[in-house]
Amino acid sequence: MPFDHRGSFKRNIIGTKDITSKQKKELKKLKELVYQAFLKVYKKYPIKDELAILVDEEFGLKILRDAKKRGIQICLTTEKSGQKEFGFEYGNKYQKHINKLKPDYVKVLVRYNPQNKKANKIQLKKLKKLSDFCKRKNYKLLLELLVPPTENDLKLARTEAIYDKKYRLSRTLQAIKEIKTKMDIDIWKMEGFSKDGWKKIIKIIPKESAIIVLGRGQDEKKVKKWLVDAAKFDQIIGFAVGRTIFLNALKRYYSKKISKRQAANIIARKYSYFINLWNKTKS
Repeated sequence: MPFDHRGSFKRNIIGTKDITSKQKKELKKLKELVYQAFLKVYKKYPIKDELAILVDEEFGLKILRDAKKRGIQICLTTEKSGQKEFGFEYGNKYQKHINKLKPDYVKVLVRYNPQNKKANKIQLKKLKKLSDFCKRKNYKLLLELLVPPTENDLKLARTEAIYDKKYRLSRTLQAIKEIKTKMDIDIWKMEGFSKDGWKKIIKIIPKESAIIVLGRGQDEKKVKKWLVDAAKFDQIIGFAVGRTIFLNALKRYYSKKISKRQAANIIARKYSYFINLWNKTKS
């Protein structure tokens, strides 16, 4: 169960994408607070290799290095944050950054709606480069697949909620078919679906690949349902959660409504809750 430690801190907590050097330091400290909450759970959890940290290098380098020293599995993000189309965070130097940290998993996020044919063609070329590099260097590749609606999808569905119910599954199935022909994925990280939806997805996911469910910043009730439905399938091995667990606590701490210790305890408690829910449903 990776602890998705990247999140959209800049927009959700600071309130903007463009930040000052002082705010950058604050963001690093907030990420370290989340990491301390993770460690509270990790130290007590009996099966250490079931847990992992997913964080970016820009704000989480200290975390990545500390986790590696402790033997904690790390997932390193490679994509440039907040972009509609996939691009490497460090451009052509992405290989150097991966080799420097030697993560257990190389993680890449892609927004891929099959209707965006021109953009997808470009994205697939970049993803293929990353996949080939990971194969050569024996890195496991974790692909986070988001399938947002196009303008035409929203015209058909009228709202994103209706798009989620009526169109996202079929778009996701087509996206998987297109991506898997170009590259090998060790773990697919995907948004939640109903049991029937997961059955269709598992039919087309290669048997040697695994799946984890992402939280997508949804409320706890929705994430709980997603996890309960997903836990019924052997090929779905866990989940990656972030904002659902830590965002409210960080906002309260940042606005000085609660202490650092209180924030860490809240985050750890929520993380433990979802781990226990998953294990109970899986058994």
